[in-house]
Amino acid sequence: MIYRTANLMAALSMLAACGGNAPDPFGPDSLPTAATPYDPASATARITGRVVLEGAPPEMPALNMASDFFCNRNARGTRDNAVLVTADGLLQDVIVYVRSGHDASLAYAPPEEPVLLDQILCVYVPRALTIMTGQPLLVRNSDATFHNVHSQTVVNTPFNFGQPTEGQENIQTFSEPEMPVTIGCDLHRWMLTSIGVFDHPFHATSGDTGTFELALPPGTYEIVAWHERYGERTAMVEVGANQAMDLDFTFADTEG
Repeated sequence: MIYRTANLMAALSMLAACGGNAPDPFGPDSLPTAATPYDPASATARITGRVVLEGAPPEMPALNMASDFFCNRNARGTRDNAVLVTADGLLQDVIVYVRSGHDASLAYAPPEEPVLLDQILCVYVPRALTIMTGQPLLVRNSDATFHNVHSQTVVNTPFNFGQPTEGQENIQTFSEPEMPVTIGCDLHRWMLTSIGVFDHPFHATSGDTGTFELALPPGTYEIVAWHERYGERTAMVEVGANQAMDLDFTFADTEG
């Protein structure tokens, strides 16, 4: 018994000696390092541009809303808004974003202010929008009819909920970047919107004016312009501190 106890004590001593200089797996060095927060003040460069549609815009068909009394009564004659062009030929509802070049090691905090997706006269407004992961998406029904909000996602968890009451609002968030997420209404098949979800703040849409602006830190970037019908255009740009740059994208309608 004494012999066995001595051997055991010797083995423990050897283990202690071998591990004396080994790093503690539970020590402070093992804790994950917090990402450096992104400083919006570093975005001193500005890229502004237009999204041009070459040639005559396609004539969009009138929507058949006969299946819904409210829609048919209040929005009869509404045309498909998949392609909207300004009077000077600029393409609306284009998502413009940075695909690469931004510092992915930084922590980009999502805004607390929600992005609004409304349902007005039986169409989604706007037709395209951008949002950050973790930022609230406020979905509102401004119509006196039942709408169903159904997302089509590949990466994010899909959602599908009804809004039967005028003025009803629901909040949704996206946890992962995804481009694009499509939202539709199962009751009104013509209702669609496209959402660009990003884990950084370098994105915009051409909105109602067909123009966009991006505020960026100095660097070299791949910029993408995407439209639901015409696909995407890309451009590589390099911008310096306090530099302003013009960048236009051009699409051509080959289906019209």
